[in-house]
Amino acid sequence: MTESKRFQVIAECAHVVTSTTGVRSQVLLYKGAFLPADVEPERLKFLLDGGFVAAEGEVAVAPNAAVAQDPRRGADSVTEGELRGEKPADPDGPSSDVAEKVAEVVSEEGRIDKAADPSGEQAARDKAAADVAARRAAAQEKLAALDGAAPDGRASKDVLVEYLVGQGSNYDDVAKAEKSDLLTMVKSRQS
Repeated sequence: MTESKRFQVIAECAHVVTSTTGVRSQVLLYKGAFLPADVEPERLKFLLDGGFVAAEGEVAVAPNAAVAQDPRRGADSVTEGELRGEKPADPDGPSSDVAEKVAEVVSEEGRIDKAADPSGEQAARDKAAADVAARRAAAQEKLAALDGAAPDGRASKDVLVEYLVGQGSNYDDVAKAEKSDLLTMVKSRQS
């Protein structure tokens, strides 16, 4: 590193190897920190090329909490003028297509979870969970009709599963088992 230039971390953080502590060690420097003078030229080039550091004064650096940011855009919403103390410009709406889609779905549906999952995966998971709950409820009704007796080989897999759950088995474990295995487990609980 040259004597005339000082370099400052402009990313959230950067790792450098230094001997400033008397021992060669890797140090984590946070945004705004100046690089020690003994940073190797190869590492300095990597940090400059990657946008982790810049020469002092080239890029305005402010801690995240010191400058108000548009929560929809994050740090990108802070301008150099704002860092110099100028009044921030009023944002005129969402800054990206995703933000616009989220705002649209939230206003229409009133649910942020639907907006966050545009592919419909959450809806599919919700439907699957509702189906499982309905099957379990129906099986529990059939099991109740047996008045405490163990189900036999004519019972459905769901009824066998609910019987075993009632006997202390884990639902997720027994739900994966084959019907023949479930019948064996039921018979072993009777003896």
